Amino acid sequence: IKGMLSWDTLFCCMKLDEVALQRFVRDELGQDHTGHGYLHAVRVVKNARKILRKEKGDERIIVTACYLHDCIDHKLFDDIEGQKAKVKVFLSSLSYSESEMSTILFIMENISFSSGKSAELTDSNARIVCDADRLDAVGAIGIIRTIEYGASRNRAFYNEKMEIGRLDSIEKDTSLAHFYDKLLKLKNLMFTETAKELAEERSLFMEHFLQQFYSEL
Repeated sequence: IKGMLSWDTLFCCMKLDEVALQRFVRDELGQDHTGHGYLHAVRVVKNARKILRKEKGDERIIVTACYLHDCIDHKLFDDIEGQKAKVKVFLSSLSYSESEMSTILFIMENISFSSGKSAELTDSNARIVCDADRLDAVGAIGIIRTIEYGASRNRAFYNEKMEIGRLDSIEKDTSLAHFYDKLLKLKNLMFTETAKELAEERSLFMEHFLQQFYSEL
């Protein structure tokens, strides 16, 4: 119909949007060495698409939020309001509506485990983004990211006073404590059935890793 975009043109626009999103995230997080960089964002998007094969959600909103979610992370940036403004300008340049931008920013602000807000999420899109992000915090990738983040903060993996078999002897400011404070809890905090299934295997791998770690010590 005259005045309407063809399906080929629409598809190309969607691809260009994703390329632009990737470029923006590379610019913002390309030099990150805390486990929250560009490759993390790409994996979160892949996780979200796995979930979307079985769960209902708005792919445009979900994928965008997945790519951008760490671009306003307080662990990575000092000027959070400035980062939010930068994200809004960027999304506006891609013709996202005010409603879409508001939804995306809401998701970005509320999915963090440390924020304590994620448990109250009711929006299905936000829940899928949250699950996709959390899946990248468990399993082999989760172990690597924990070590990366700890190293970036000069944090030891474990302390010399630790007694094997006694969790209360693990110092809180170690990467090992992070397994018990967060990572091993995540499989029970997933919202979608798909994420719960994926998290089960990954969480089991972390348990095996810890058993092997203690055995070697």
